[in-house]
Amino acid sequence: MLRNLGLVILLAFFCTRLQAFNITLSETQFNSMLQAGFPVRQQYQDFVITFSNPNTAFMGKTQSVMLKTLITAVKDGQTLRAIASVEGGVNYNKNLQQIEIIKPRLLSFNILDNSIAQSEQAIEMVKQAVGQQMPMIFLVDLQQLNQLFPGLQPKDLVITEQGLLITL
Repeated sequence: MLRNLGLVILLAFFCTRLQAFNITLSETQFNSMLQAGFPVRQQYQDFVITFSNPNTAFMGKTQSVMLKTLITAVKDGQTLRAIASVEGGVNYNKNLQQIEIIKPRLLSFNILDNSIAQSEQAIEMVKQAVGQQMPMIFLVDLQQLNQLFPGLQPKDLVITEQGLLITL
């Protein structure tokens, strides 16, 4: 009898070690993580484009995330500022150790102000892209977190009404 009890305790110990560990990040917590990686600057043709002030919203029913960001494009000292929103699924890229928006679709592009001369054609091209799928978007680099928590490798990401559920 004691032998069976010891075996049960030993099995219970190992089974709890093998169970997955879940963390749920609220939108507020996730947005705080995003701030560490922003602003993001990219060179595109003659423009220096900066993405800043990211804000996400999780949609549990559709398993998607919406990202809204301020875009500032500068060319020859002239500036265009706009707010853009995209929506897509969430994926963990194990090779790059990044959380990404996959199959993002441009929801909106609203110009706040524009002093760039002869930009009408470029603006029209962006506005025509509303509703279209865009390239994948990198959100959070978990390599930084791995320095604090070595071996942090999400096995699964699920969007719930409470936030982003990460299974480790």
